[in-house]
Amino acid sequence: MALPLRLLLDPPWRIAADTLPVRGTPRPREAVRIRLRDSLGNVGLGEALPLPGFSLDDANIAWRALAAIASCVAEGGGLAVPDVAAEAGLAGHPAAARLDAVLAPHAALLDGAPSARYALECALVDLLARREGISAARWLADGRALHKVPVSVLLPDDDGSAVAAAVAAVERGHTVLKLKIARLDRTEREEDALLAALRCAIDAASAGRGIRPRLRLDANGALAPGAVAGRFAALRADGVELVEEPVAGAAQLSLPPLPLAWAADESLCDHRLAKALLALPRERRPAALVLKPAHLGLARCLILAEAAARHDVALIVTHSFDGDLGHAGACALAAALPSAPWPCGLAPHAGLRAALPAQAWLPVPDAPGLGEASAIASSMG
Repeated sequence: MALPLRLLLDPPWRIAADTLPVRGTPRPREAVRIRLRDSLGNVGLGEALPLPGFSLDDANIAWRALAAIASCVAEGGGLAVPDVAAEAGLAGHPAAARLDAVLAPHAALLDGAPSARYALECALVDLLARREGISAARWLADGRALHKVPVSVLLPDDDGSAVAAAVAAVERGHTVLKLKIARLDRTEREEDALLAALRCAIDAASAGRGIRPRLRLDANGALAPGAVAGRFAALRADGVELVEEPVAGAAQLSLPPLPLAWAADESLCDHRLAKALLALPRERRPAALVLKPAHLGLARCLILAEAAARHDVALIVTHSFDGDLGHAGACALAAALPSAPWPCGLAPHAGLRAALPAQAWLPVPDAPGLGEASAIASSMG
């Protein structure tokens, strides 16, 4: 029996990241970086970059978890990467099985530190893909053809800028525009007026293009369960594609058949709830799952994607205002899914150092590992 590959894990280090304004609040961030190395000189990089107020952990939690794992790995002779090809069926996906097998011995340290887990997964995929001379997306796909991923655009929090941003996005070729709804700083009447203005503006901008842009709404669980059906009926007139996370948590299990499609998002962090949502009758289950690898992890996203495919549920991948490494990992995941995703929330954002073009489709990744993101991270310390 072949001995497992062993990788060296350097102690994590912390660097200041740019302050990111989200929903009108400046949010200072700190990144925790890690580096994996093999005996051949290959390197894989990962980064934990929690977003205050949104992430499930913070930089202190991530650093403590990663430092403890680095210490444990140093004492044990390296991070073991076993050959789990024969056991891949347990997870439903070979890449997911391999990532889980590597991190399983450190599960207790990673419990409650999802950004630390994502950093380790990105570093592993970056290094293991480089060893094979392939992109992270091809490593995750494990032989499947990659997808060219359509990109949605999140409209600004400032309602005064939303219409202009929507028109600019449509003119670039984007077909799905996402707006946060059920906000405390906006009445329902104001929300309806904004949606009507958006619908009018993007229909005018798309005239003659052959595709009517769709609006995707995100309630972040803020709608009252008893009011969802009526609110959805009112929103149908605005050409809404779907509503993400209409109500919070387990309340989704009791939603009746609705006049608009909806997607599960934050609720997927609860593994039992995610399983129960997919088991709902077709007319009551979510039309799509929103996969956030920074919250769920790459392995968990792949396993959920396989389950969604079995239940004819669509997939959407989105970033969590990740840094370059995390964003590259999310893009790789989207390209590697078992079925072509719906337009994904992977447009460039202000927290990235790479000058990524704002375009309606992501190119199929072909650079080794996480590509340019690793080079940028290396140059920035």
